[in-house]
Amino acid sequence: MKHKLKIAVCSFFLLLLAGLGVFLLVWFFGADYSAFEEATQAEAQIPGLGSGISPQGLCPLPKESGYRFAMSGYLKNKPSRVYLFGGKEEKYVTLRDEKGDISTHFGGVACTGNYLVVASGKKLVRFSLADALAAENGGAVTVKDSFEIADFRSVAYCYSFGGMLYAGEFYRPGNYETDQSHHIAVADGETNYGVVYAYPIDEEAEGGVKSATPEFALSVREQVQGIAVWEGGIALSTSYGLPDSKLWLYQNPVGGEPHGTLNGVPLYILGKDTLTATFDMPCMSEEIFEEEGRIYILFESKSQKYKQFVRRQIADVLSLPVEKVKS
Repeated sequence: MKHKLKIAVCSFFLLLLAGLGVFLLVWFFGADYSAFEEATQAEAQIPGLGSGISPQGLCPLPKESGYRFAMSGYLKNKPSRVYLFGGKEEKYVTLRDEKGDISTHFGGVACTGNYLVVASGKKLVRFSLADALAAENGGAVTVKDSFEIADFRSVAYCYSFGGMLYAGEFYRPGNYETDQSHHIAVADGETNYGVVYAYPIDEEAEGGVKSATPEFALSVREQVQGIAVWEGGIALSTSYGLPDSKLWLYQNPVGGEPHGTLNGVPLYILGKDTLTATFDMPCMSEEIFEEEGRIYILFESKSQKYKQFVRRQIADVLSLPVEKVKS
């Protein structure tokens, strides 16, 4: 009996190991990203991956800066960073306020002209682009000011377009909740759980915006990591953990008739009625932006924190034509 029991136990564990082996083979080699790989091209290597950075935010920089991109991210037990890269030799700066070095989770980053804005907790933190350009690699830059979004639990991403600064939140049930007033029913029983506020930019005003009251709001889906806005459209980057990411393309409804109001400001809903296309991507897409008909995408998948577990380790900022998303 003991001999038979040992055989049964060994057989069970052998089957378990075989099943695990099949799962891992399918997980790492079974996914097909050929459409994504054919559509995208590498633009610049993501900086700081060897130092432990977790990339989060991405935005373009003015050509006269000498750099193509700014990238925000965080590290374990170290001050968060903003990298300048593409063009000149890359470098990073940390941020400092009256309390010292800022080590909060840096989300998105946006350039409003003379300033860079970083999502940091419930706040949008603003600092001088000129100060960042003048700083030594690894140097600290003092923030100019910040403003807090009262009904956000945290600001996940931000974007600058058309004189407006967009700030959005991330929703996932259980661990990343949002205010109940932001849960908005859309077509066919679908519910949006996140909000993006748009503020008119005024670099001379406190916090870099004319008013802490937004000019309008966008209702967006869950798990949004980044937004890109342009004249004819809006794109959302969604991801969480190891499942595939997705790019969602919408008509830009701003300027038309609002779908309602939220906290007294006009509300536009991004849902099935305005959705024009979706595009599957490898996991861990982060912030995005649109420039000259291309969407640029940052990934976190080759960070030291996650790279051992993902199907595709993406080491570059990638871009694809908007038209490829539409197809």
